[in-house]
Amino acid sequence: MRKRLAIGSVFFAAGLFLVTGCATTRARRPDPKAEQQNQIARMQAELQAKDSEIQELEAKVETYEQALQQTHSGTPGTSGQSPLIRVSGVSVEDVQRALIRSGFDPGPVDGHAGKKTKAAIREFQRRNNLKVDGIVGEQTWSRLK
Repeated sequence: MRKRLAIGSVFFAAGLFLVTGCATTRARRPDPKAEQQNQIARMQAELQAKDSEIQELEAKVETYEQALQQTHSGTPGTSGQSPLIRVSGVSVEDVQRALIRSGFDPGPVDGHAGKKTKAAIREFQRRNNLKVDGIVGEQTWSRLK
């Protein structure tokens, strides 16, 4: 009888342990305040990362805008002259107007040496037995103006 009681007590204790769980293995509920503070810290870190990314992108945009302005106004020190014009004091607009007067279509007279302007320069050079390099040098300009 004692044996049964001892075995029953063991089964009872084991059952009780299984139902209630061990005190050390019980899942602890996180502190809501601590959880909120962790979430705020994560969000602040993400915000700082995004701010840094925005600053980098703004710097790139500024660099590209400056490069674009230099492209339209010429490189520094050349007073608005395009790299394809090697005659002092001659602008892209001057070349475009001269090409039109000579019967070549450079596209709109906009001061931008685009594909049509470059193609018109090369065609002018070809028809006038000049070196076809697409660059308006002294010889090309003397025949074009």
